[in-house]
Amino acid sequence: PRRDERFSGDFAGKLSMSKNWKGWEVWRFIECGDGHVYISSWTHHKKFLCSNESGDVMTTENRRGPWEKWNVELAPQGGTDGVVIKSTVHDRYLRWNGNALITSKTYEDNAHWTTWHIESAHKQTYFISSSSHDKRIGAKKNGVFTTSNRKGWEQWELKFNRNNGLVTIFSKAHGVYLGSNPEGQLSVRANDGNWGMWKIETSPHGGMFIVSVVHGKALACNADGSLYTIDGQRGSWETWILEPVMPPTMTEEQIKAQRKSLIIGGSIAVASIVLAPFAVMGAVTALGFEAGGIASGSIAAGMMSAEAIASGGGIAAGGTVAVLQSVGAAGLGVAGTAASMGAGAAVGGSAVGIALACSGSKGSTESLSSSKKRMNAVDMNRPFCAWRSWLQQR
Repeated sequence: PRRDERFSGDFAGKLSMSKNWKGWEVWRFIECGDGHVYISSWTHHKKFLCSNESGDVMTTENRRGPWEKWNVELAPQGGTDGVVIKSTVHDRYLRWNGNALITSKTYEDNAHWTTWHIESAHKQTYFISSSSHDKRIGAKKNGVFTTSNRKGWEQWELKFNRNNGLVTIFSKAHGVYLGSNPEGQLSVRANDGNWGMWKIETSPHGGMFIVSVVHGKALACNADGSLYTIDGQRGSWETWILEPVMPPTMTEEQIKAQRKSLIIGGSIAVASIVLAPFAVMGAVTALGFEAGGIASGSIAAGMMSAEAIASGGGIAAGGTVAVLQSVGAAGLGVAGTAASMGAGAAVGGSAVGIALACSGSKGSTESLSSSKKRMNAVDMNRPFCAWRSWLQQR
């Protein structure tokens, strides 16, 4: 956060730091046993983060050897809050030296470059979809509605209270909160208040219930698309799927396709690249509108259609880009759930202040007791994007 930069990887595997929060800045952390992880680009999924014994950091393609293994550990007390990312085999700390990503043996001299924040790539922004009907909840300045669209008005930020587990539901488009009254009617309001407090409960119908804290009524959608809250019923009409809105991205194959169709009759074919998030052939830059997509929900793994994914998710200009998380259920921190971390959660890393290390090197001769202790720590230190909650477990 001090620099507000994330490490980024292009389709050739070149690493850099970037102010962007888009697909090239999203990385998957894939469990590989004994608490270690592989770190691969979400967009360029064949590229894996790698380091050598000299401290050079690069990407390799489809290699999952010892040089590609990393540990993610909470930065010890006394320094800037965050995590350190360590090469497992070389026992070196990932850091940015101002010019390149490297690893270093010590952290004392690198205090402002080696602590990282790992954040959910979707920044807790979701489409809230009925599990029974093809409907999303949308917001207007003075009310709510349902629609089959996945655009800006259907994007909601879930703001979780770490102390009590409750949540407010905030329309990013209109700056209002979702609320309900005792009669079961929904509304939007400029402040959250008691009527805007909700709790998330697991539904046995493949999703979650969204329940008003004050009124004890569950959010529901009927076959006509009408929204309301209801007491005593917990069925499929009261079941919802949270679809994370992922950053826009562009793969190498998409870039090549754009190169072929970019220039038509001497002019830039803007229509063909209206959803492109990155510069293409030096002619088109990021367009700046909100774009996102679809990944699995942490409770229900609600997926979009394969057709939307295959088409690149081009729902509408200025709207969303549907990008399915490439390896299935990701467990991105909804209600504190770490579902299917082995599939690889999509997260964005942000460089911050200092780095502190865990003592001792870990080799193949690690004892059974120390291994058990390590695995207990691993159980506590997941998901990675919930590292702030690890602080409470110290």
